[in-house]
Amino acid sequence: MFGVTTHELGHEWFPMVVGSNERLYAWMDEGFNTFINIYSTLAFYSDTAPRDRGNAIQWARFAASGLDVPSMLPADRVPPPLLGQAEYNKPATGLYLLREHILADTARFDAAFREYIRRWAYKHPTPADFFRSMEDRLGEDLSWFWRGWFYRTDVVDLAVDSVRARTDSTGTSALVYLSSPGALPMPVDLRLTYANGATEDVRLPVEIWYLGNRYTYQRKVPTEVVKVEIDPKQNFPDVRRGNNTWMKP
Repeated sequence: MFGVTTHELGHEWFPMVVGSNERLYAWMDEGFNTFINIYSTLAFYSDTAPRDRGNAIQWARFAASGLDVPSMLPADRVPPPLLGQAEYNKPATGLYLLREHILADTARFDAAFREYIRRWAYKHPTPADFFRSMEDRLGEDLSWFWRGWFYRTDVVDLAVDSVRARTDSTGTSALVYLSSPGALPMPVDLRLTYANGATEDVRLPVEIWYLGNRYTYQRKVPTEVVKVEIDPKQNFPDVRRGNNTWMKP
């Protein structure tokens, strides 16, 4: 009851204040409100709130099923059993992913989202207006994300292909060979585990994929690397986690 009530209250803003066209772009109303519901539920119920929406693992399971459809489809063209995923859960999960893990800066996202509302209050924005407004305020090109998440059904699949050590006069470096078999790139959160048991976390920006779907990360290391893992906290909706980890034979 709480979820339904707060969701419907949210429609006072989307689409009643920010007047997007729900017949053409249902996700701009339903997805926005579902996204906001994640936080309203957490604020009200705290630790007892359900964690199903915005959950990367659950979304990855659905994306891997092959049933996903683009959120950009008009609602009357989405098969009824998939309407909840396409227009509610998928955009909500995408915005949650953007706020919490891609930008990893909630204050920046919130400022940009508020600015979108301010600019388009009592007007009729399209998805392009939302995307442009967010990018303008964030100062960042997110076309790769809008395209893959909203216009298409691209999936996230990041992999550690192999790891090698290189020693020269300056010391020892680890060369981590990464790939992105999935069509939707993401930043890469790496955890390196050393022979002495110590771990080190590194974030590589999404720009590493701009020149292709393979990238070699090189880093000076204090001792031998015995394990490398992508996304150890499972924040990203990777559809194939079996290739996320390399361990020294």
